[in-house]
Amino acid sequence: MPRYRLSGVRVRAPKAPDEALVARLLGLSPDAISELAVVRRSLDARKRPDLVYEYAVELTIPVPAEGLPEPPLTLELAPPPRAAELLLPPLERKARVAVVGTGPAGLFAALALADAGVSLVVLERGDAAEERYRKVMRFWKSGDFDPDSNVQFGEGGAGTFSDGKLTCGKRHDKIAVVLETLHRFGAPDTILYDGKPHIGTDRLVVVLRNIRRHLLDHGAELRYRAKVADVLRDGEEGPLRGLLLEGGEEVPCDAAIFALGHSARDTVERLLARGVAMSAKAFAMGVRIEHPQDEVDLIQYGRVASSCGVMPADYKMTAQTSGGRGVYTFCMCPGGEVIACSSEAGGVVTNGMSRYKRASGFANAGLVVQTHPADFAAEEGPEVLRGVAFQRRVERAAFAAGGGTYAAPAIRVTDFLSGRAPRPLPRGTYTPACVPSRLDAVYPAPYLAALAEALRFFDGKMRGFVSEEAVLVAPESRTSSPIRIERNEACESPSLPGLFPAGEGAGFAGGIVSASLDGLRVARAVRARLAGEAPPPSDARRVSGPEY
Repeated sequence: MPRYRLSGVRVRAPKAPDEALVARLLGLSPDAISELAVVRRSLDARKRPDLVYEYAVELTIPVPAEGLPEPPLTLELAPPPRAAELLLPPLERKARVAVVGTGPAGLFAALALADAGVSLVVLERGDAAEERYRKVMRFWKSGDFDPDSNVQFGEGGAGTFSDGKLTCGKRHDKIAVVLETLHRFGAPDTILYDGKPHIGTDRLVVVLRNIRRHLLDHGAELRYRAKVADVLRDGEEGPLRGLLLEGGEEVPCDAAIFALGHSARDTVERLLARGVAMSAKAFAMGVRIEHPQDEVDLIQYGRVASSCGVMPADYKMTAQTSGGRGVYTFCMCPGGEVIACSSEAGGVVTNGMSRYKRASGFANAGLVVQTHPADFAAEEGPEVLRGVAFQRRVERAAFAAGGGTYAAPAIRVTDFLSGRAPRPLPRGTYTPACVPSRLDAVYPAPYLAALAEALRFFDGKMRGFVSEEAVLVAPESRTSSPIRIERNEACESPSLPGLFPAGEGAGFAGGIVSASLDGLRVARAVRARLAGEAPPPSDARRVSGPEY
């Protein structure tokens, strides 16, 4: 019997369509339906508090009787099942590739090259996921900080301690490959059909462990606590011949993929000193805003999510302020936590994460302001790195404002908008601690003015967004990399042949999915170079900010 896809099936949340419902919609007997499977699900809250799931399902049925279902239902032949897709064809010649960094870009590049039979060494400055997780928990509890194994550095990259959000601003035929690969390594089934898929920090650790085993089984060498200190050239102006580790060990390679992430500032500084071409890139900075989750649910759903069996509500908003600065929310974590994610001693950095069940009782999001080049023109150091210097200055100011213990300066939204002295804070999720503090010592006045204007605007769109329980926690300073490591159409550095910048830290991605896609793109280019083939056409676009 043929297989069909039925779209536009609407059921009251949290119910799911079953054979009886689908049979009734199609005018068939339930016995005529087999192999019913959900392929898409999204929540419609436009008529809150009535919440409706809209589904697309696939099913096997006899050739339907005359007449198709009426809109909004559509029935069509299901697309053929996707065959298991090889990420790259095998490479016939012997060659050794180094992958620096094990965030999404590095891991997907490594998976593609390992499956193609390329000899591979993967270098990660931090620890494997399990040990890294223990060190991060210790830091959050006691402030015991490890500069090389923390929320930014270690197996899985910065995305490990996030929400595992798999939304992406790009439309790309390989997105399904990314989702299916993550599912194959242990991500939940829901990422294959949810409109806003997420894995959760707790389940990402399992996925990383399975990817590690796969790479080892395919002959890759994985090395942790292997920080790259320098690049080695064949002659003074020649191509890359290897990498120098911090302990003095040389790692020879025919090509190196640098998937650094957005916080490997010391490595970027070394590359710049070695003449690797890079440029300044737009970025944004601001705060984390945290609400009780029930407040966000009531605004978005008209009811509390737990009362109707759906996931906690999220939001996404943008504003253009009178001062010419865009302000936007991003990386919204329903049922999440605001977390400490410093990567340098003496600096406070915040971010947000959620576990799979999103059950913390709080909601948080980045609330950030676009930077202007004039904001950091007076910073010291090379011009291309002045955005980094600005980030660092803000992070150190926050460290001082929080008392020098990795506590974060924070203020109620209502106190921030009224200009009054900070009052004691309501209960929140950030650890080690939050310290009631004005933000004047952390950010320049134009940023605070833009935040205040945007908050009032957002409260007009989501009435109740400004509340006594809402808190701003500073700083959200690592939204995206402030530099771009240049590469040509072959994804190769124009100034150091053999070096292939990739992912978010290189300025070509803005989240887990887009970084994974870029890792695959660069792996294809590396394989083509090693095989002596023309580079594949590049469909990369420059990314200025996060895409989730």
